[in-house]
Amino acid sequence: MRGRALFLLVYFPVFLPLLIFTQVPLVLKILFTLNFAVLFIMSAVYLFKDKRYAPILAAFIVFNFLFFIMAPMLQIHDVFASDNLKMITKLVYKEHLMVKTNIFILIFNVVFFVAYQYFLSKKITFKAYQPDKYLPVHIFILFGVCILILVLNLEYLQTEYFEHNYVVSDLSKSALLVKEKIILMIPFPVLLLSIYYLKNCKKKSYNYYIIIVLSVLLVIVLLAIKNPLTEKRNALGPIYLTIMFFIVPKLLNTNFKVLMFLFFSMILIFPTISLITHSGYSLERLAKKPELLLDQLKNHGIVNTFTTLNYDAFINFAATIEYAEGDGLTYGEQLSGGVFFFVPRKIWTNKPISSGEFVGEYLKREYGNSKSFTNLSNPYVSEGYINFGLFGVIIFAILLAYGFHLMVVWINGFNPLKIAAAFYASMHMIFFLRGDFTNGFAFLMATFLVLLVFPNLYFKFFKASLKKTKPDAKSI
Repeated sequence: MRGRALFLLVYFPVFLPLLIFTQVPLVLKILFTLNFAVLFIMSAVYLFKDKRYAPILAAFIVFNFLFFIMAPMLQIHDVFASDNLKMITKLVYKEHLMVKTNIFILIFNVVFFVAYQYFLSKKITFKAYQPDKYLPVHIFILFGVCILILVLNLEYLQTEYFEHNYVVSDLSKSALLVKEKIILMIPFPVLLLSIYYLKNCKKKSYNYYIIIVLSVLLVIVLLAIKNPLTEKRNALGPIYLTIMFFIVPKLLNTNFKVLMFLFFSMILIFPTISLITHSGYSLERLAKKPELLLDQLKNHGIVNTFTTLNYDAFINFAATIEYAEGDGLTYGEQLSGGVFFFVPRKIWTNKPISSGEFVGEYLKREYGNSKSFTNLSNPYVSEGYINFGLFGVIIFAILLAYGFHLMVVWINGFNPLKIAAAFYASMHMIFFLRGDFTNGFAFLMATFLVLLVFPNLYFKFFKASLKKTKPDAKSI
């Protein structure tokens, strides 16, 4: 109880300096304060009232605090401190845009929270889960599939290891999605099933020790396929945090622990890592001269990380609003490209580009030049707005609340793969909310396919095969 109360108080030492010392117009400070108040109430209810384990809501709270309060206040401060009205995406600062953006975020968060509490109030009956008695056999067979996947993709992985940032793949985006987010993710659920078996095995039989060996080998296979040389950091985090959660659930098994972990990770750990990776120094040089990191912290500071393009969600929502003011809403056209992400462009020739790229092209056309960077993020709430305006903001908030409710049901149930899917979604949620929607939704659905659909199809096929091999009682 005391720890949770102290954590709530941590918000104020972070927010009050922003409120007092940043050069942000008064009307915006009032709106940022209102958004902060909503998040504070949400956090208090989450920590003290909500009885169900819901790590996904912790991700929502942390995302909003960092991307919709802390980062934009610092970015607006930089605009006024430098007398340069161009923001980090080259969007020209306009106060009415910042006001509208804050108001829409406030509406979104209030609607989301009310809807989430409504869905959470519904009585839920959790179905019992009966572990498959053939689970060791399944793990052994699926381990063979993982080895086959590794062998068949060795050439591709070698290219990723040695030429990852320098070679443009000849595969289409749809083909890359299938390869990287589906085929090469298959060892992930197999490892989780092996961990589940080991933790729930009551009798340490011969199978138990075989699965231990296979688990170690699966970790090696997964590390060979999914590592910083072959995958982006925002994708690696959810994978390995989910594995950690399965191995040692006590580390993140309460709302308080998850909120504290995400809050301090996103405010301190990730900005520090970003400073290291963008310092221009090798890890070997930093190890020999750690004072170089101290110089980096002193000259640039962790706070400055929040004024980079990594935290452009609020500004891109403002750019979306400006686009809609001039050119109108898209009335579902942009959304269709995200929902039907799996349809290749060769078939759907006029398939809409992602909303992040769409807004990036608008900023390039209005404020940039031929070298302007257009592969930007665009937050989930902005996707609702660009398609249907205020109505979209409200509907998207309700849909998100229902999705969160579903993840809470899964993670508090007994099915290990649904628990894994819900925890993965929770850790993926900051990336999903930051956007853009097309990429966040595609990656999440691909992982759900790997964790839920493919294993269930395999289990059904296995059972059907067993029935065919059993002799018919009438023929005996």
